Order: sequence, then structure tokens, then C-alpha cells
Amino acid sequence: MTRHSKNNTANPIFTYHERKNVKDFNTQRQRLGADSMRRCEQCWLCLSTAEKPVSTSHGYVYCKECILKCFEKQMDEYKREHERYVKLQQIDHMRKVEKLEELQESKKRQLIDTGVYGISGIKKSKGEGKESTVKDSSFWVAGVSGNSKGDETSTSLPEPPKKILRCPITGKPLKIKELVDIHPDLSENTDNGDPIWICSVSQRPIGHKEVMLNRSTGRLVLRRYIEVCNDMDTKYIKLIPGGTAFSAHNNVIAKKYREALL
Repeated sequence: MTRHSKNNTANPIFTYHERKNVKDFNTQRQRLGADSMRRCEQCWLCLSTAEKPVSTSHGYVYCKECILKCFEKQMDEYKREHERYVKLQQIDHMRKVEKLEELQESKKRQLIDTGVYGISGIKKSKGEGKESTVKDSSFWVAGVSGNSKGDETSTSLPEPPKKILRCPITGKPLKIKELVDIHPDLSENTDNGDPIWICSVSQRPIGHKEVMLNRSTGRLVLRRYIEVCNDMDTKYIKLIPGGTAFSAHNNVIAKKYREALL
């Protein structure tokens, strides 16, 4: 065997090792560390340290300004949808009026035809009866069925828009009065100078640990320091962490597929 056949360019296919070294195509995987995870004190919308932080009943932390701006956009969207719905209602009402007028005109013509031309009206009614029987027997034709998609008269109005504010993350209904103000204890002893939230009991940094928010006081306490009680859901809110940076607890592998450029 010559030396040339042992080079990478000699094989017609990629080996497993060669395929892993190529970073231009196929599924790329990267493990996310603690720096890639959202911290407890960061807002879910702007991803920066929350200013005047508030929490929903489901444990999502927002800046008060961010969540109020989000609610304002939702109200603007509701106004646009409501105006569009009112226009559709007017158009639908005009169509119904036109159809009613056409129906009345057709009945008047039938009365005139049967009154003036009695024999021709009888013959015409017989012919219409035959056509109706043919249409009834041909139920598979799109234009014959009343519930068919081709029937333009069967179009109905969409549902009216609902004036409901929703959480931007979960999409569940949310009211402004349900927001709970957070009053965290801060620690300035950090490398980058940004304040971090600490537990009100142990004075330890929260980081990515499980933390509970007291509804009445707005203080944060690590889950390990709270005893399990019957009214725990009414007293505390479990904040949703961005990740624990530990592979056994979260899926911290990011995947991205790239097609081969040929």
C-alpha cells in the first residue's frame, strides 16, 4: 500500500473523526455553560438586570417598565383587531341586506309570472322541480351542498377579539393587579460590578438555584430554607430559573443544522 492511499483525500467517504472535525455542515452541537443561562435577577424580556422587578403568579420576572410596554402593545393590537372586526360586521350586514332585497325581488317576479302567465308559470315550475330533483340527487357536487366550501353565502364572521392581557412568555391571561413587586437583597461583591440577588435568610447568592418569592413582603428565600406547608402556594411563588447550568437537570446542548454547500 502506497503512502498516498493513507491520506485523507484518498478515501471516497468521510470517517467519523473527519466528520466531527468539519464545522461547515451537518448538525452542530455546543454545550451551554453558566454564562449562557439567564440569571435569576434578569428580566425575561430585555435580558438585563430587572429594574423595579415584578413577578407573575407563574414565577416569571420582568422589569415593570417592560411588562407595561408589552401590555400597551397588546392593547394597541386589540384596538386594530376590533376596528377590523367592526368593518367586517358592516360588510356582512350589507351583504345580508342585498341578499334579502334580491330574495324579495325574485318573489315579486314569481308572483307576476304566475299571475299574468299562468300556464307558462306552471310549466316553468315543473321544469324547476326536475332541476331540483337532479340537484338533490347530485349531492356530491360542490355547488349543490349548502355547507360546501364553494358556497359564498356560507362564509361567517371570525370570532370577535378578546380584550385580555396575556403573559408574553406563557401566553396565559394576566392582570396588572396580579403582578407582585420584588424587594430583593443585593450584593455588590461581584467581578463586573453588577448587583446580584441574594437570599434574605442565608445571604447567599441565588444564581441558578430554586428560589421562592414571598407574596406579602416581596423577599426572596432559597427553596431549601422553606418548610413544606399546606398554604405554600398562597404564600410563596416559585420563580422560574433560566437554567442550572448542570446537564443532569436541564437540556444544555444547543443544536443547529447546516446544509452542505455543493
